[in-house]
Amino acid sequence: MQNIRKILLLLLIILLAAFVGYCALIFLLGGPALPNFFEIRNNDAGTHEVTVEILDSHNSSIFKESYKLYPGERASEAKPSGLQYSTGMKKYTFKITLDNGIEEKNIPISLHRWSTAVIDIDWENEDPILIMVYTV
Repeated sequence: MQNIRKILLLLLIILLAAFVGYCALIFLLGGPALPNFFEIRNNDAGTHEVTVEILDSHNSSIFKESYKLYPGERASEAKPSGLQYSTGMKKYTFKITLDNGIEEKNIPISLHRWSTAVIDIDWENEDPILIMVYTV
């Protein structure tokens, strides 16, 4: 019985060391995760109210917030820990509403720990809501 406990403890230590080593290797090779889940930039000359709702892959709302952005102003939200410490891609749907429904956009986006969604607002563009993914 004593030998079985020692073997199980040794296996547990080996598995734990392998997991820690794997996480350390990902961190060393890929670098630290980007801190922001998304960033909104008001590149327009006017003030805008922007509502961002984010749905996960099961279409459940995980985030909803409204921002009042003055010309040249930016806003951002920190990346959730489930994405920040993930090693794979996660799918989200960003629902962006500009100025209480004047313009709306639903965009599916895949993100990982090294990417951030960037939302540009500018009425001078053909499309006033532009969403890009910034990856390092």
